Amino acid sequence: MKRYAFLSMVTFALFGCGGSDGGSDSSAQAAPSAIEGTIDSVSTTTVTVNGYTYQATSASFQGQTFDQDMLTLEPNMMVKVSNQYRATNSSVELEPTFIGQIESINRLNSTFSIAGVNLKFPRLSTNIVNGDWVMVSSMPTANAGYKVLSVVKFLQDPLDGEMVAEGRVSALDTNSLSFKIGSSLTISFDPRVVQDKRTLADGMWVEVQGQYDESNGELIPSRITIKTYNDFPNDGEIEGIVTWVAKDKSEFELNYRGRIAVRSNTEFDDGNKNNLLAGALVEVEIGKQGNALYAKEIEFEDDFDFDIDWDQFEFEEEGRVTNIDSNTHSFTINGKAIVTDAYTEYENRIDFESLNGECVDVEGIVIDSKHIAREISLEDDCID
Repeated sequence: MKRYAFLSMVTFALFGCGGSDGGSDSSAQAAPSAIEGTIDSVSTTTVTVNGYTYQATSASFQGQTFDQDMLTLEPNMMVKVSNQYRATNSSVELEPTFIGQIESINRLNSTFSIAGVNLKFPRLSTNIVNGDWVMVSSMPTANAGYKVLSVVKFLQDPLDGEMVAEGRVSALDTNSLSFKIGSSLTISFDPRVVQDKRTLADGMWVEVQGQYDESNGELIPSRITIKTYNDFPNDGEIEGIVTWVAKDKSEFELNYRGRIAVRSNTEFDDGNKNNLLAGALVEVEIGKQGNALYAKEIEFEDDFDFDIDWDQFEFEEEGRVTNIDSNTHSFTINGKAIVTDAYTEYENRIDFESLNGECVDVEGIVIDSKHIAREISLEDDCID
């Protein structure tokens, strides 16, 4: 691997051009103005992401300055490259799932942990030992898991003792001011550290930076960033995992972070609309209409090793709503408890408060044994 200098956000100087690796025809296209995905390859002067090669002289994470001996840029690391606010220059930012101290390495089982979160990676370098500071890149899996793509070592503590963790918000308690990300990491927070002043809600995808209290097994954040794809430009491209698909294939969710519509003129590469299933690894060219996102093109990738059958974490239920609970944002259909979250959508001009007694069809996902509604629509009749 080549050494790669990381400088502050102010000193970015990247120049995009069509690449020759990956993608069916990326070599014939201009590089997107913003692209988020995994690194294909890296040299002393270039980085290639999703088949597009950029002349690269600097990169950053939240403005932190790392010299060239601090971190080695490697394939499969998740990054975001953007030139949407500049005429020629671009910026590249690391997009880690975790930055923290690695512990409990078990090379026989290919497992390790960060802040009590158990992870698995068969290709962990023998140069990485317990206590090292590392950056972990991953994709989400069904049931709030993480599919680790790379683990890269920092030569010293990169964030003055703070760590970083990303995940889906669950078990939010506004009284104790706590929530979980993933299936196990507890966050105890001050609402003032939420960066864009939005109100946190279950289902949101967040990046949390702060101090890990090992004695209590809690992460105390200095910063919470709610991550969506709303800021992606009209020609942006995102690589990720499809985490939910509407029954009629009219829309899907990507990386638990945003809903993307499928239109009649959406193009498909290396597959078709029937291949649009939860668990599929895709590269999506984004279009925007107002604040709504739609897919201009969806390219399917076939080199992703799925550890989990996503089908078992999907559900559909039709029936009459009872036991609506505004405190837990839940209701019951046919004796089954269903909860709503930040990404639940309501059709037919209904909302949560008007659900009680209605005959509805609910499509959703199952995370940690909870049935979470993704789409709720009215039905003409129910058998009572």
